[in-house]
Parts: sequence; C-alpha cells; structure tokens
Amino acid sequence: MIRRWIVGVSLLTACMFIGYATPVFAASLKISPLRYDTMLASGEKQKGFVDVSNPSSESVHVKLSVQAFRQTNDSGSLEFYDNPRMNSGVLLDYAETTLGPRETLHLAFVLDGTKLVSGDNFAVIFATTIPGENGAGQQAVRVGTLLIINNSTPSAHDATIEDLSGQLLQLGDGLHITFGVHNTADANATSGFSPMIAITAWPYIQETVTGPLVFAGRTRTVDYSLKGNYLGILAIHVKTGSSEQVIYRLAVTGFWRILLPMILVAIVLTVWLAYYVRARYAQQG
Repeated sequence: MIRRWIVGVSLLTACMFIGYATPVFAASLKISPLRYDTMLASGEKQKGFVDVSNPSSESVHVKLSVQAFRQTNDSGSLEFYDNPRMNSGVLLDYAETTLGPRETLHLAFVLDGTKLVSGDNFAVIFATTIPGENGAGQQAVRVGTLLIINNSTPSAHDATIEDLSGQLLQLGDGLHITFGVHNTADANATSGFSPMIAITAWPYIQETVTGPLVFAGRTRTVDYSLKGNYLGILAIHVKTGSSEQVIYRLAVTGFWRILLPMILVAIVLTVWLAYYVRARYAQQG
C-alpha cells in the first residue's frame, strides 16, 4: 500500500513539473520570393525587394548577408561561398535587424551592374537568426532568396533534351514521363539558366513549362506529370530550342480506366447476344 502511494505521489509530482515547465522558444523565419530573376543593362543599378518574415510569437534578431552560389552535381545541390564581387554588387539596406512577433521586413537591395561580371551572376540573400543571450542550445535558422542576374551581355544559353522515357502503358491518373535537360556550355563556364520546355501529346497536351535551373555542363532530370483522361497511342514530344525527342506510348488514364473495360464488356456481350439470337433463329428455321 505504501509502495503504491509513493509511486502515485511521484507521478503527480512529475506531472506538475511537466505542466509548469517553461516552453522552449524555437526561432523561425520565412523569406519571399525564394527566387528572383532579373536582367541589367550595361552599367545599370537596379533596386529590388525581398520580404523577411517572423511568423513566431517572439522577437528574433536577424543577420542579413550575401553570398554566391553554384551547382555541385546533376541533382541540383548548391554550394554557397563568399565572393567579393557579390558583396559589392548586391548591396543590402540592413546588415542586422530585429523582427517583432509576426513582423515582416520589406528588405530593399541594389544590384550594381558595374560591380558584377558581364553575363550570368548567381547570388543569394540570406537571413539568419542570431540566438540571444538566453538562447543556449538554440539552433540558428537560415533562409535565402536565390538571385539569378543576367548582367550587360547575355550569356549563351543552349540546352538539349536527353533520355526521354516513360512506362509503355500509361495507366493511373495521367501522363508520367521523365527526361534530362543538359546545359551544353563548357563545364568551366559561369553559365546557368532555366530553359523553356515545350511538351505536346496531341490532341491532349500542348504546354510550355519552365525547366529547372541547370548550370554549365550539368544535366538535370525532370519528372513530368499531368493529370487527365487520355486514351490511345500518344506521340509525346519534348523540345527546348532546336533539341527535341519523341516517344510513343499507349495511354488509358483517368475515367477511361473504368469506362474502357465497361465498353469492351458491353461490346463482347452484344456480339455474344447477337450470335446467340442468330443461332436460335437458325435452329427454329
């Protein structure tokens, strides 16, 4: 009895400690847009904005910085690094700020074409939380906006479509294919862009989509899906620039997955019934 009483008191004490425990504040940040594309004329200075938001109920101290970035593999992984040109060519209004609860900073920046290299420039604006004096063990949160800047003389942007593929029999809720987009520029060049890709599958699909950001010499894989009710043999064309690939696939998707078997069963039953009736008439005659 005493043992049960001790266990009960211990559990009650633990619950009281849990109930009165001080909640741990987890810093959080949001930034918008996640990507910013622009073009600069020769020697132009251009102003832009990003929104840095604090969605939490506590104030946060934020450090603002600029770095360059590049792709490190065909999966699109990015490496961020310090670059003096980016620090002088992308000027922020603030280096640090404090955001109150649910406050948003409309952060202005200036792109200086005289400080950036001619052609493609790749920078990122980072907003990083700085833990306070009582923030021991608190991890910093970092968010960023990618800046894709074409300065003065446009870089040559050419890409090819590679390895277009997909299931021979397209079932499910729509069309599903994969293909590669290869940036034909020399791998050592500072070049990257998101090519426009035209996808057609007459008479159902005819659309142009923006491909992934692909750096010089890199190949990015695209998984393309489009829901729809498709029936028949489709000639699927994928094209960017002068590069195009085509495959042929049999599609039975959407409501055709149910309707087509019902139509086939109805046809079989109709043929069988016609044959049966004809045979009965022949026997009676």
